[in-house]
Amino acid sequence: MSRVPTTSVSLLATLADDPRSARWNELYSRYEPLMRSFLRSRFPLLDEDDLVQETMLALSRILPDYRYSPETKGSFHNYLTSILNHKALDAARRGRREGEVRADYRKERQAAAPADDDAATLKSDALELAIAQLLSDESVNPMHRTVFRRVALERENPESVATSLGISRANVDQIKKRLLSRLSALVTALLGDV
Repeated sequence: MSRVPTTSVSLLATLADDPRSARWNELYSRYEPLMRSFLRSRFPLLDEDDLVQETMLALSRILPDYRYSPETKGSFHNYLTSILNHKALDAARRGRREGEVRADYRKERQAAAPADDDAATLKSDALELAIAQLLSDESVNPMHRTVFRRVALERENPESVATSLGISRANVDQIKKRLLSRLSALVTALLGDV
């Protein structure tokens, strides 16, 4: 496991008082290696980027009510990794359920498809289902779903999407690339051996 960072009481207090503080970057860079190391050792098959992001988002909601008290509540890094562990377990459960849905879908398609079923129709159906799964996946950041929908599906100009959402064009491109990769994996899983 990665080296445990020293907890900064003033940093936690600043972030609790100001959820928009620029010091979130400091907290992230301080604890990111620990979170990634934790995930690699316990959940190597899960998406680290998404889980770290989900954990930081959850922490931003919790921190205003959190008071650092190692004597009574334990260390902050243990608190943070317990949030991360919870998010990873949720993702693993979702993955199992999605695997079951994909297996059911493949069986259904194989049973319902006539012998001369067009492969293009099958791929189109799988793509449609994969898009629906991706856009309804609560583990995907809502803003990322919006970016993906507008840029990849509705073909809006990435620059105008970035401007309207207050993020950089590079961030829009990165989000689109990451979610296209997830979409491709979903389509592949849905098609299976069909």
